[in-house]
Amino acid sequence: MPGDYVPTTLAAYRRFVDHFVALVIQKATAWGIPDAAKTRLTDGHTEWTAVRDEADNPETRTSIVVEKARRLQKENTANIRWVVNTYINPNVTGAITAEDRLDLGLHAKDTTPTRHPAPTSRPNVEVEPSGKFQHKVTVLNPVTNKKEKPADAYGVRYAWQFDGITPASPEDLSKTKFKRSTQEKFNWDPSDQGKPVHYAVAYENAKGQQGPWSAIVSTVVP
Repeated sequence: MPGDYVPTTLAAYRRFVDHFVALVIQKATAWGIPDAAKTRLTDGHTEWTAVRDEADNPETRTSIVVEKARRLQKENTANIRWVVNTYINPNVTGAITAEDRLDLGLHAKDTTPTRHPAPTSRPNVEVEPSGKFQHKVTVLNPVTNKKEKPADAYGVRYAWQFDGITPASPEDLSKTKFKRSTQEKFNWDPSDQGKPVHYAVAYENAKGQQGPWSAIVSTVVP
């Protein structure tokens, strides 16, 4: 459906649901989401992930496994929509902020004023070591090469992946989060030193509509 918050491509869907479920688990108590709802969400996601991994593996993939993965993905999506419609959209406790919604990958409420469609600006990104086991990621305006956001941007979607080869596209980076600020620090464990990390960023408007990704910047944990 147009404007749907659930991604259609598998890589984007996997990234979205992994982040959504992890964030709901982390914030469930503060957001007034009961344990039973959290369990339903996590159990469905865990089951889908296990079967999806089987479907992705040539050694275990069969037509039956692929069909089961499709069915469980539909159930997983239904669980996510149920949590959103039952607990997040009503926002009974008032604890879920507009920034929380964007971090979940949801659109802001329709009453949120937005003068622009999805951003068209493609940011530049700079990644620097800022101490032992820490990176500072700075998002730069493509026109001024400074930290101020362009007029069509409300905040920034940060994406990253620890270890492994550089992905073919920012869409394939495994983790994301939304922040209003144009600079973010990422802390790593001492055991991660020397291992690769890949970063990319994109601007978003106040309704969570995303603009084009920056190039991927690959570096190592200092």
